[in-house]
Amino acid sequence: MIDLGFLNDSNLFAQIEWHAEIDSTNTRAIALAGDAGVTTPCLIGAERQSAGRGRGNNRWWSGAGSLTFSLVLDPATDFVSTTIPPLEATQWPRLSLAAAVALCEVLADRAPRGRPRLKWPNDVHLEGRKVAGILMEAPPAAGNTARRLVLGMGVNVNNSLADAPEEIRNSAIALIDALGKPTDRSELLCDWMRRFRDHARLLAQEDPELANAWRAFCLLAGQTVSLRAGERTVAGLCLGIDDQGALLIDTPAGTERCFGGVLVRVQPSPERNSAIG
Repeated sequence: MIDLGFLNDSNLFAQIEWHAEIDSTNTRAIALAGDAGVTTPCLIGAERQSAGRGRGNNRWWSGAGSLTFSLVLDPATDFVSTTIPPLEATQWPRLSLAAAVALCEVLADRAPRGRPRLKWPNDVHLEGRKVAGILMEAPPAAGNTARRLVLGMGVNVNNSLADAPEEIRNSAIALIDALGKPTDRSELLCDWMRRFRDHARLLAQEDPELANAWRAFCLLAGQTVSLRAGERTVAGLCLGIDDQGALLIDTPAGTERCFGGVLVRVQPSPERNSAIG
């Protein structure tokens, strides 16, 4: 089980609830977001999710030993100090990139040879395979409660993919598979939260250091991609992620800035930019 005493002593979370099993931590977090009595940042975690949600209609598989949690956040107050303004609504979508950068840094500390990378828009890879997924949602404000955000994350930590369904063994990895030993999930969560909090503050200030970080970790830069955005498909060489979080794709018609969509194809380019290696 997670060490709740350690999490409480970290002073990183205003409120914590941890479940042995739940349908989805994000579903629970959305329900709590509308409760004015809930203080933020509020952490909701689970040892097992029976209906963990990913982006779109995807489902997140999580075996025993994974780290699955959601945060209820108040973007107007949770990252504010005397010198840092609250997050504006236009900045909210980039919080998922800030979360991914924070996780890449934490994984790089523990498994540098695994070359953690951010796969736009919401996945983190280790050794070229998916190790984590991020889901950010902005439910409508309820009653007199200020609008809050929900950030969910599933990280394969001590749940070896040897136990995963066969169809995902080749595309996913757990940290234990990369290290050959278990990792303290409570410490990893707190390390991530500290970095995420710092990066959220950089985002509030529009500090270029954050955008430089997600460019440095970008998995797709230098690869040929096809992105389905609505009824359109945008295909070409990925040039990375710009300051506003858009994926840049060099097409025959020029460079397109894509703020959303589904990647339907990714393949290495013969002239892949070695700067991201």
